[in-house]
Amino acid sequence: MADKQYIIFKLNDEKFAADINHIASISEYASITPVPSGPAYVDGILNLRGDIIPVVNLKKRFKMADSQMKDRRILIARKGDTQIGFLVDDASQSMTISGENILPPPSIAVHKENKYISEVCVYKEELIIVIDLDRVLSDDEVDVLKAL
Repeated sequence: MADKQYIIFKLNDEKFAADINHIASISEYASITPVPSGPAYVDGILNLRGDIIPVVNLKKRFKMADSQMKDRRILIARKGDTQIGFLVDDASQSMTISGENILPPPSIAVHKENKYISEVCVYKEELIIVIDLDRVLSDDEVDVLKAL
């Protein structure tokens, strides 16, 4: 397997990663406008260089405690023709992982509710779960975001 590049991000104090090819940009946390009656995991919308982008709070999406961190970032990704922002606590480091350190996710960790786990990486003797940002939201959920 070939080497891959990832962006490391944090949710609370846990490290995760996303394939660098799925991320269009990383934005500083900016003013997010709440959207009434939006899904619970959507914090609102963001105006990024003239584009209105829905912002999904990954901690809410993954049903994690939402402790406030000071270095929040927004990972901008594309799902089809739609840009989606994913709110994370920090995202500033990239890493290159050699193929032998990229493992399939353990079968016990993958089920219908978390099909977004694509693989596990060994990085500096740490296991880091890789999140496939394309699979965090279903097509129906993306359609809901488009309607916001």
